[in-house]
Amino acid sequence: MNSDKYDIAVIGSGPGGFTAAVRSSQFGARVVLIEKSFMGGTCLNCGCIPTKFLWQALKMKQKIQKSYEYGFKTFLEPIVFADIVAKKDKNISSIRKGMDLVLKSHDVTVVSGAASFKDKNTLRVLNDGNSTNIFADKIIIAVGTDPLIIKNLEFDRVKIIDSTDVLNLQKIPKNMLIIGGGVIGIEMATIFAGFGCHITLAERENKLLPNEDNEISEEIKKNLLRQDVEVLTECTNALDNLDNMDKYEKVLIATGRTPKGDLNLEKANIKITKNGFIETDEFCQTSTSNIYAVGDIAGKTLLAYTAQNEGAIAAENGVKGNSIKIDNSVVPQVVFAMPQSSSVKVSNFLNYKDIIFGKFSLTASSRAFIENERLGFVKCAVDKVTKRPLAFWIIGAHCDELVNTASQILKNGIKLSRETMFHPSFGESLFNAYEDAFGMCTEITRKKVK
Repeated sequence: MNSDKYDIAVIGSGPGGFTAAVRSSQFGARVVLIEKSFMGGTCLNCGCIPTKFLWQALKMKQKIQKSYEYGFKTFLEPIVFADIVAKKDKNISSIRKGMDLVLKSHDVTVVSGAASFKDKNTLRVLNDGNSTNIFADKIIIAVGTDPLIIKNLEFDRVKIIDSTDVLNLQKIPKNMLIIGGGVIGIEMATIFAGFGCHITLAERENKLLPNEDNEISEEIKKNLLRQDVEVLTECTNALDNLDNMDKYEKVLIATGRTPKGDLNLEKANIKITKNGFIETDEFCQTSTSNIYAVGDIAGKTLLAYTAQNEGAIAAENGVKGNSIKIDNSVVPQVVFAMPQSSSVKVSNFLNYKDIIFGKFSLTASSRAFIENERLGFVKCAVDKVTKRPLAFWIIGAHCDELVNTASQILKNGIKLSRETMFHPSFGESLFNAYEDAFGMCTEITRKKVK
């Protein structure tokens, strides 16, 4: 049996683990990164990146179909979905290679295999029947999560599929039932409906995106209905209000994620929550002082970019000692529907009592008119006393970029004014919504006082 000694061992190469490994090396540590599957984890291989590629392919299809509005005469040949999937896979492979080059440039050792704890400093790595022990002063866990299984409705990978399976379909199904009206369910409904699949989307709560603003949720539902998606809510059981499942060619279960549970955490005395996630403190440290956990497995936000942030924090704390705390006071979120939506608010938003709201419709935006992207709006919540923005809800083209600007406004407590100039673009809609909260937006018709 082989054995190796490192300063930092990172388990998992997703956004959190990859960032943790590179940052640890940047601080001078001898680092090993252990990955049992493909480099990049869920985000790159069966999550964010492939989903956004298919979404972008759909967006390109729609642009070609609407190019006549700019005076072009075009013809879109019949689509071969397998060709799109093959291009998606090629792009993912290229990104993987780029990640390998980054790791190599930082002298990070990459070990293939499934890691589990023998004790708080020792990992056993299994790969094709071979076993290796890896010793490390500090260990960072970044293994992510798996799709959640509904009781009595397990995946058969043919008809009943998960979010990984659906991204590898070689042809568009005639119809598909999607169980779960969260981010994953909505994005898959958007993509596959856009390519010609009849979608039934079922959510057990009384609205899509149960934790989102009601107005955003309702607008997403309207846009899905425009794409001929059948939307069912208040399905208290996965199959309530649904006809015979035999009529669906595919059934996609998109009801959430569950933590991976094959690490033998008890061998390192690592505490977990009642839901199976690893308990961590503000330093990303677990109940065992030399072990950290980041990303989905820690169960805080389950977002790739917060995992990256946590990975960087855990790396610095692991190498230099605990000094940096997680700050999730402002976390943007995006849903790639058609059009996409995004939102961001200060973490203590509900504590504010004296709030006023402004709203700016993209139908009043000249830039949106030029781009033929007039669906959507920006809504802004403002503290009436300090006049500082507290939240933005955005639905419409480019909102995945606009929310970054909105996040910086909230993070830095910026009070917007005419001196905060926005170039005439989609970005000015943030300011217009803010001004509307005070009845001062110059770009929309005057509101009549009742």
